[in-house]
Amino acid sequence: MDSPLISVASLYERLAEDDLIIIDVSMKTVVGREPIVYDSLSVIPKSSYIDLSKDLVDHASSQVHSFPSQQQVINVINNLDITPNTTIVLYDNQGIYSSPRAWWIFKSFGLDNVYILDGGLPEWIKQNYPISSEYVTHNRSESGCSLDFNVDSVVFKQQVFANLSNKEFSVIDVRAIERFNGVAQEPRKGVRSGHIPNSINLPFELVLRGNKYKSPTELQKLFSSMVQDDSRRLVFSCGSGITACIGLVAALLTSHTNVSLYDGSWSEWGSDLSLPIEQS
Repeated sequence: MDSPLISVASLYERLAEDDLIIIDVSMKTVVGREPIVYDSLSVIPKSSYIDLSKDLVDHASSQVHSFPSQQQVINVINNLDITPNTTIVLYDNQGIYSSPRAWWIFKSFGLDNVYILDGGLPEWIKQNYPISSEYVTHNRSESGCSLDFNVDSVVFKQQVFANLSNKEFSVIDVRAIERFNGVAQEPRKGVRSGHIPNSINLPFELVLRGNKYKSPTELQKLFSSMVQDDSRRLVFSCGSGITACIGLVAALLTSHTNVSLYDGSWSEWGSDLSLPIEQS
């Protein structure tokens, strides 16, 4: 597959293209890392904004961040006048944080020309590219984009529970090691400390260097140290399904292409007292 990443230099060169839509998918709350704070609104020119916690979350679900419905994705596409010829570039103001989540949502619904800005807004500013203080808006249209949801892109609690016995895939938990081991309290009320039995810990910070992804060679070495079979399905989990996508994209940058997201992640598993947990 093509790389899911685009560099800030490449984006800058394409800023004038008419069929390019740049979307800021930054989240107001950052969990698992020290947030980068800005004095005022700073965005890449020509950027629109999507609120992942509002526009691309299924509010009918009890989960903290649940995959959106097809109609929600259609609404976003129409509001931004995205067509089959549109190139979409997603970024966030933390470098690499919520943009992989938005990318996986779009890819899961069949949008092909969508990319993550490697390094996001911090890298854009670091390279002294121009900054805007306002978003652009688009005229809503019925773009006619065809959506075809890939059911394998997301797994659910029942599948993860069954996997404890059938071991069809490996669960990769990208939370910090203290949370994984159960020695740090969970940030969400009512969620137990620990991890899914037999899961593998890969803190998402380990796949990054600064605000950008490590090289595919470095990432391949990292994943090979945990999972020897490149064809084995990898299911990524975190606190609520956001940073899991950082690890998922990192796997796609290597030879691991059979990947899925456990959308409920630890906020769902740890809240269900009927499910087993491990602490170490």
